[in-house]
Amino acid sequence: MSAIPSPTAPLKYVVGIDIAKDTFVACFGRIDGQQQLRFGKEATFDNTLAGFAALLAWTVKQQATAAPLWFVVEATGVYYEALAYFLADNEQALSVLLPNKVKHFAQSTEQKSKTDQLDARLLCRLGLERALPAWQPPTSALRQLRALARERQSLKRQGARLKTQRHAYDHSYQPDARTLERLDARQKLLVEQLKAVDQDLAALLEAEPELARKLAHLTSVPGIGLTTAIVVVAETNGFVLIENERQLASYAGLDVVQRQSGLSAQATRISRRGNVHLRQALYLPAVSSLRYNPQQMAFYVRLRARQPSGKPGVIAVMRKLLLLCYSLWKNDRPYDPHYHPAQVAEKEVAPAT
Repeated sequence: MSAIPSPTAPLKYVVGIDIAKDTFVACFGRIDGQQQLRFGKEATFDNTLAGFAALLAWTVKQQATAAPLWFVVEATGVYYEALAYFLADNEQALSVLLPNKVKHFAQSTEQKSKTDQLDARLLCRLGLERALPAWQPPTSALRQLRALARERQSLKRQGARLKTQRHAYDHSYQPDARTLERLDARQKLLVEQLKAVDQDLAALLEAEPELARKLAHLTSVPGIGLTTAIVVVAETNGFVLIENERQLASYAGLDVVQRQSGLSAQATRISRRGNVHLRQALYLPAVSSLRYNPQQMAFYVRLRARQPSGKPGVIAVMRKLLLLCYSLWKNDRPYDPHYHPAQVAEKEVAPAT
């Protein structure tokens, strides 16, 4: 007969990691058969390859049995990426969580203080109490796509500012000719660099036909151009960390928040705490879709009937376009203006004749 495992034997080990630019704090914890959580002392490591190797060696020393081991890290900026790829390359189970998911879990606890050590312990506790999805590293194509998309957005912003600056100086009193020449030269350089980025994007999509095919599903939506589709896919890493539409809206900062206390109530608004690149990329397509997309036009008209201002309607269209992109990408299908989920469900359950 096989031995009955002790109820105090660890069922799972978790290492919660709070990461910063130069260092990261790790907290080792375990959960046993009696659902008791136990945490060890936190340790600090350098955010370098040597620090990553030291983390693995430190983790091995903490393990008493062969229970499953998970690493949990929050996706803050880009500082977590090197560690995430290192753990993936070393075949370690890893969960990378969006900041809003960690925030919501923190609000459910009694933790009021905030330090690096407490944040690492919070991530460790989250991993022990919840069954988290395993992180799937984005492909090299998606990493390159995001880098090029962000570079393009930056160049466009610089070009817009420079154009305004040049126009204002040109209409000032007695502008200096040499200053205007330098401003023109900078504008020309930005145009050349923008063309180079577009060429790199075209070459990338030509080398990745599957990626180009799925991007075409998004551009089949009236109002969504290739540039917007690239930003949406690049900033979400192909929606790899997204579990549902509500989480996606929160990640983009397009989730609605309300402030109300007693008799005081503020107007509802979006949180603006998510990915600013997504919001910037979706604004003009939302405005464009209100001219060329009948479905979005009808949706906007219904909202305007209840809202005196048009801004909430445009934001709602932005959110709707983002969720539509998510659905088309996940289901691997082009846009169908006549598609209705209820009708499809009826066809699927209808008895055969």
